[in-house]
Amino acid sequence: MNLLEIIPRPVTPLKEFQEAYDMALLSQNEKELIDYIRYVGTFNQVSLVQSLRLKSKPPVLTILCGVCRKIGEHIPEHFAKVREWSKEVSEDGVRWDGDLICSAAWTIDGIRIAPESGTAQYHMFVVHRELFQGLE
Repeated sequence: MNLLEIIPRPVTPLKEFQEAYDMALLSQNEKELIDYIRYVGTFNQVSLVQSLRLKSKPPVLTILCGVCRKIGEHIPEHFAKVREWSKEVSEDGVRWDGDLICSAAWTIDGIRIAPESGTAQYHMFVVHRELFQGLE
């Protein structure tokens, strides 16, 4: 997919997200993961593992998806829209539940920042603007 073909993302209402986050009964480690992502803004799997001193198994992106599903249970209509959008923008037509909080990063030329694109060693992700907290 090219940057010029981007389908508008369902923007997450911040108040609803925060309420869902609070109701999701996340573990302390899951909260730290989400709070860290919201603070740094851009990340990859390796940077998360190193920064949060996580074990490599299970993969942190799998944990992220599980956390997104827990939060999404409390904002089901929005989460359903995000999942549909995720499938639409996926090169393989597959949804990624992590899209509730963040999405793949793209170059200014519309190329995904990922090893298969020849643009980075690891898949890069960016937190959604409305969820970013790094400037507070």
